[in-house]
Amino acid sequence: MKKITALSSLIILSVFVFFTNTTQAEFVAGKNYIVLDKAIKTETGSQVEVRELFWYFCGHCFNINPYLNNWLKTMDSSTQFVLQPAIFPSAGWEYAAAMYYVLEELGELDRLHEALFNAYHIQKFQFKTQQDFIAWLALNGVDEEKAKKVYNSFPVKVAVNKAKANTYKYRIPGVPAFIVNGKYMVNASSAGSPEKIFEVIDYLIQKESQ
Repeated sequence: MKKITALSSLIILSVFVFFTNTTQAEFVAGKNYIVLDKAIKTETGSQVEVRELFWYFCGHCFNINPYLNNWLKTMDSSTQFVLQPAIFPSAGWEYAAAMYYVLEELGELDRLHEALFNAYHIQKFQFKTQQDFIAWLALNGVDEEKAKKVYNSFPVKVAVNKAKANTYKYRIPGVPAFIVNGKYMVNASSAGSPEKIFEVIDYLIQKESQ
């Protein structure tokens, strides 16, 4: 019986190794993720940085949020998630980025980030001007005069300019895009589906943690 048990254990171990290697082999540079031409310095110290570049007016960014939220619940402690508005040269990108940084400056990001997504994509709230956004903030309990002051503040302008520069540095083709440790870009096109994005990200986190 001891010999049979040992043989069975060896078979199980071999099967485990086979499937582990098969899973790892699924994720290939240039196919499932893109290696950036030049690594970008991260802001998370010794932790692996996972950065999402997004746009509030992007339907794909809105649709990926449930998958992102599920992944964040299981994110490894060696990893830090960073959210960043992307800014491309067409209309609406700087405006949406300003929205994000206004929420951040007001200390309302945790409460109103997803609410802002929902307002645009579900409730069909029209955000065409600065005043539209200020009015929405007021509806959500934010002092209107304070919101106006923050919207036009120097810190928000600096943050928007930094986001613009970062978007250019990462050379992303669109949003949502995830940058792992300043070295790899993953999106739904490379990964194959929104769900698969986070499998590839976990693989890259493990790769960077070795």
